[in-house]
Amino acid sequence: MGRIEDRYRTAVQTERSVIDALRPVGEAIAVRGPASLSNLGPGFDAVGLCLDGWGDVIEARVVEEPGVHLLPGEGAVAWTPPPSVAENTAGMAAHLVMQRLGVEGGLALRIHKGIPPGSGLGSSAASAVAGAWAANVAFGGGLEKTDGDLIEAVLEGETVASGSRHGDNVLPALLGGLVLVDPDDPARHRRVGVPPGLSIAVILPQVQVLTKAARAILPQEVPLRDAVRNAAAFAFLVDAFRAGDWETVGRCIMADRLVEPVRAPLVPCYEAVRRAALDAGACGCALSGSGPALFALTGEAGRVEAILQAMLEASRNAGIPARGFVSGIDDQGARAVR
Repeated sequence: MGRIEDRYRTAVQTERSVIDALRPVGEAIAVRGPASLSNLGPGFDAVGLCLDGWGDVIEARVVEEPGVHLLPGEGAVAWTPPPSVAENTAGMAAHLVMQRLGVEGGLALRIHKGIPPGSGLGSSAASAVAGAWAANVAFGGGLEKTDGDLIEAVLEGETVASGSRHGDNVLPALLGGLVLVDPDDPARHRRVGVPPGLSIAVILPQVQVLTKAARAILPQEVPLRDAVRNAAAFAFLVDAFRAGDWETVGRCIMADRLVEPVRAPLVPCYEAVRRAALDAGACGCALSGSGPALFALTGEAGRVEAILQAMLEASRNAGIPARGFVSGIDDQGARAVR
């Protein structure tokens, strides 16, 4: 897969008849909201990692007509009629940023979906951060990424899609890198410095796993021993990321005893893909979020493509078509692109 910036370069530079009808003001901009991994094994709802090279792109242009105007782009379902701002994650996030900035006029957003909904790679989060950052940039860039109002905007945008406030995808997508999140107060977070050198193979099997359904099957009570082991695995995971100890990171992402064992059956190729990744030399392999995406890690950049191909072949042999890509950690997060 080519980088999202390359795929949409022509679209970003092209005048849109619908936007023109809205009496545009100034130049169009484009903002990329990156894909992200969440949970990373034992870190359910508490950690996420921003991925390089794949995401959603939103074209934005200031217009004279007040409010946020939503337009479907490449990869998005045609809207008849367009959804209201309250029904769209990017639109809601942009609206809240405009409120915070106290701007007049309006904003037209054309949403190009690079991340399929229900993929486990933060599709709604990518749109939320792209919408919020596009509004911020379009109206002068008055908010820093760590501004509480901007963070609230992306969290509220994500809530439109998920029904509850989750920061484990939106905050990594906004800030970049590895981010720890308080599940009870997602605005409370901490970015963890990670050294370079990690390569990631990601596959997306053609299986639909809806986040709400995947949450509904989780146990409400768990054995104390399993909870203690998960806590220990998560502690080692964070420290291993900080140290660049990829072997330990790989072991820890496969140590979850609470969530992934329950969700794994929702992805029929799960065991086959995980075995194939490990046999090809991966340090570890796990679900991203509720799935169906699976990711594998290696500290050897020359090995990651072979790991990816092994994972894709295993999924196909299990009767499930899949696509995939190779990534690294995106330390920048949401940003304007050309």
